[in-house]
Amino acid sequence: MPSRRARDAQGRRDAEHKGEHKGASRPHRDASRHDSDKPHRDAKRRSSDDAPRKKAASSRASMARVKAYECLEAVRTRDAFANDVIDKIIDGSRLDAPDRAFATRLVLGVVSMRGTLDAVLDGCMRSPRDVEPDVRDALRISLYEILYLDKSPHAAVDQGVELVRHVQPRAAGVANAVLRKAIAAKASFPFGDSATDAGAYALEQGFPAWLVARLAADLGVDRMRAFVAASNEPAPIFVGVNPICGDAEEALRAIERIGTGVHPAVVEGIEVADCYRIDNPKALADGRFKKLASEGRVLVSDAAAQAIAQLVVEAALVAAEGAPAAEERPRLTCLELCAGRGTKTILLERNLFRMTQAQFSRLVAIDNVAFKAKLLAGRAERYGLTNVESLCEDVCSLRAGAVGDVTFDLVFLDAPCSGLGTLRRHPEIRWRITPEVIAEDAKLDARLISSAAAATRPGGVLIYSTCTVTQEENAAVVRSFLETELGSQFALVPVGGRPAFATYLALGGCDAHFCAIMQRKAVR
Repeated sequence: MPSRRARDAQGRRDAEHKGEHKGASRPHRDASRHDSDKPHRDAKRRSSDDAPRKKAASSRASMARVKAYECLEAVRTRDAFANDVIDKIIDGSRLDAPDRAFATRLVLGVVSMRGTLDAVLDGCMRSPRDVEPDVRDALRISLYEILYLDKSPHAAVDQGVELVRHVQPRAAGVANAVLRKAIAAKASFPFGDSATDAGAYALEQGFPAWLVARLAADLGVDRMRAFVAASNEPAPIFVGVNPICGDAEEALRAIERIGTGVHPAVVEGIEVADCYRIDNPKALADGRFKKLASEGRVLVSDAAAQAIAQLVVEAALVAAEGAPAAEERPRLTCLELCAGRGTKTILLERNLFRMTQAQFSRLVAIDNVAFKAKLLAGRAERYGLTNVESLCEDVCSLRAGAVGDVTFDLVFLDAPCSGLGTLRRHPEIRWRITPEVIAEDAKLDARLISSAAAATRPGGVLIYSTCTVTQEENAAVVRSFLETELGSQFALVPVGGRPAFATYLALGGCDAHFCAIMQRKAVR
């Protein structure tokens, strides 16, 4: 899951802009989102229920652009994720469908390309401090249209000035001058050959230069370019069918009747059971689909997450085969750490039920955020999960908490990470993350994996899973753990002939996830 550090880093990255507080492709919105915490809010920030401050009534800015601005203001002042505020501000507005789509496109485009937009804007000013943060939000929208949507110069400047007038009337003249300079600068953008110049490539694609270099080092140049291209494209929609709450085939037929293309999912050569890609994202807004979800019969979740849950349960069942005969063997127990809102909880239970017609005899799901633990409990009930205990605990201190000396057949650590594998769904992460955040997350994960390992019974299975692609957060954490005294009691379980399971962003594919499966050696 994207870590809190990845979001809090926004403040450090944006300090240069007034002390506030993560052919070019076009990001779109995807209804499937990854679990994540909201960072703390200081006393000066508005709550999500506060009304936006009153703007100038004389502006002729289009309502779609005004709503896009309101979303960007919320992302900046509340450290929110764009998709979350889009739900409330745009989807909850009176805009018609084309305007909602346009406003959504503007929001996701701006948060994706924010660093690039700021670099160009700064080059069109005497100083980055020439405009206030709210005016900069409005200018980013107009510049995104100029650079990436090929708007006519006259229309772009006219609407850009009107949007700034809506935000801060006295800044309209400055906006006019800046946007006219930006139009002139477009002729030489990205100020180099993006095919050979790494800096120009990063600027064109809306990525920090350091992150492009880091991805190239960890993934190789070809895979890095595929990753960057995929990050700026719409994320496919995947849904999982839940056999616990009804017949899986009947639920699949109900999805097909909605009128969207439905295709079985295959991830890294693995057929993911009860997982389907949906061609039309609008199907998720259909009342029939919402009813299926409310009944716990379908779940929106990326195919990589569903594949990992399937592999994990299969590994746990194989490990349990060394126990007494099946009719004498107790049902599996599971401990899930950093469980968030419970998506993996549902997927784990669903897969075990599909394979054995039974759920875990006990599943303890722990997160250190109270509201998530409460939300998980409600979702578990809706999806028909039994014997689930949702707890708010310090994951690094399990022995002193509710778990005590109890060990489990399966321990699943959904580790906090930079979340780079989910950039299509959380485009703001690329500008919030820093090398220091990645290093801090890796250090935290080293502590968490040791805590998780201690709760794994002899012969049981330990899972280390992330939604990122950096070696520092993935293979290096596992390798360092296995070299410790506790880690020497574990052995990697290969997946498809590889030491660990990993997916990489590619056009039309699933998110980028990593999963290492380790079995604790049995006591002889």
